[in-house]
Amino acid sequence: MSDKIKKNFHLGGSIEKALKGEADLQAVSVLQEAWKITARHFLTFLPAIIGLFLAQVALLMLGLQVQLGSPAVFFDTFTNGQEMTAEIIQAGYISNFWSDVLSAPLYVGVSLMALNHAVGLPSKPSHLVKGFPFAIVSIITMLLTSSIQGIGNTLFPLIGLFMSMAFGMAIILVCEKRTPPLKAIQYSLMATIRKLMPITAIYLVVMIMFMISFATAGLGLLWTIPFFFNVKGIIYRNLFGITLQVTSVAKKENANDDDQAPPSVKGDVFNA
Repeated sequence: MSDKIKKNFHLGGSIEKALKGEADLQAVSVLQEAWKITARHFLTFLPAIIGLFLAQVALLMLGLQVQLGSPAVFFDTFTNGQEMTAEIIQAGYISNFWSDVLSAPLYVGVSLMALNHAVGLPSKPSHLVKGFPFAIVSIITMLLTSSIQGIGNTLFPLIGLFMSMAFGMAIILVCEKRTPPLKAIQYSLMATIRKLMPITAIYLVVMIMFMISFATAGLGLLWTIPFFFNVKGIIYRNLFGITLQVTSVAKKENANDDDQAPPSVKGDVFNA
């Protein structure tokens, strides 16, 4: 027999503190913690990152297939020096857009794994699919944020970059806090503005890491992408806080024995 006791714990900031700019966010400490967390969970986190990447590539190829008849038409413009027509550019943009939107549930799974890391809990590669219960709302959120970012890029590239940073927490808010998509976008934007300097510094370091990773023929991405998700998990924890459900299980030796074995304790942000 066993008795289960469930308790909820809130770690980190809160929406109220984030919107007032009262959350504690130090760029150097975030980057240092993310580095340590990435090293600790690298082997279990990397397969999920690769799974997300492969899904996005598959969706990208499907989009190019539908629009151009063959993905090779798009990639030949780079390998063979063929002319980059407006049709090919548009096909690449649209395919990439829908690849991001439709892979949102997997993106959520990876993000929730990073939240687990941010509160000191392990994750498993199978947790990649933990975002599927949020499939509809995550796709809607990604559709909204990607559309707004696209408009920003059209107006001025720096605006699009800012929006990409400012909306980064929206999809996690929707799933972890059950916040409506439009509210989540608003909260993410306002919290970013309140902590613009440290968040900009963090993202600047991450961008430099991505540039270095591409210079290593992409091998550095094996570290940089997991690191990036862990950085976002820590930022989210410090700004908005994470509600963690901890289950304590005390097993009895037999039905007539009131003496209990030492309780086992487990927790997970997926059950929050």
